[in-house]
Amino acid sequence: ADDNQFFKYSRYAIGEILLVVVGILIALQINNWNENRINDNSMRSHLKSLGEALEHDIRELSISMEFNEFRFHSWQYLLKMSGIPADSLQDIPRPEVFIVHVWDEPYPEGIRKDFIDVSMQQFNKAFLGMFFNYSAIKEINNLGIISDIDNEFLKKKINEYYYHLDWKFGEQSVNNRYKLAEDLKIYLRDKHAISCNYPPDPERIFEVIRKDELVVIMMKDLIKTANHHYWATIEIRELGRNLVTMINIELN
Repeated sequence: ADDNQFFKYSRYAIGEILLVVVGILIALQINNWNENRINDNSMRSHLKSLGEALEHDIRELSISMEFNEFRFHSWQYLLKMSGIPADSLQDIPRPEVFIVHVWDEPYPEGIRKDFIDVSMQQFNKAFLGMFFNYSAIKEINNLGIISDIDNEFLKKKINEYYYHLDWKFGEQSVNNRYKLAEDLKIYLRDKHAISCNYPPDPERIFEVIRKDELVVIMMKDLIKTANHHYWATIEIRELGRNLVTMINIELN
């Protein structure tokens, strides 16, 4: 009788233990599910913020392209009107959509003072830095979320975009381009008393370009820089657009 009582309580105790173990396992599973859901929601929220930051960058890049398209053609125009042949470079198409409207009229064939004024003013503020939105990617990196992204190709493209963005539009690169324009602006002011903010009569500008070989050399360097900057921007903008598409697919 005692043995039966012992086995009876033993089975009961084992049953209780199994119930406790099963309960713990279920609780752990629910906890893991909740954590995964929270992590997934967090990742989706950060990816959405990253997509919005990229849209901002794409607009900044498009604005830069609009400026550099104008610089390229208007500075070539100044050389042409001065009788100086421009270097052969890959042509830049006009924007499909104007954002800042630096010059949205057809380019003039003859002398137009207002067009020349806008062109000269670009020497005064050329190649200033663009304002890219790094807040989302910094938060993603700081929280280690980038390592939690399962899509390896998406992860690769995110890193690739920001690598090229820093390489081609980082502070040092922008400063080098800005200095080229600043040097010409100062030279025109100090050597020829020409203000880029308030340009003189067009014939005065053309005369300086015709007679001063250094001005021509500096202008041609700037035209090449505007051309290179434009095509580099095209490449980065395409990377950004493709990345936005990938993020939207991942979110959906």
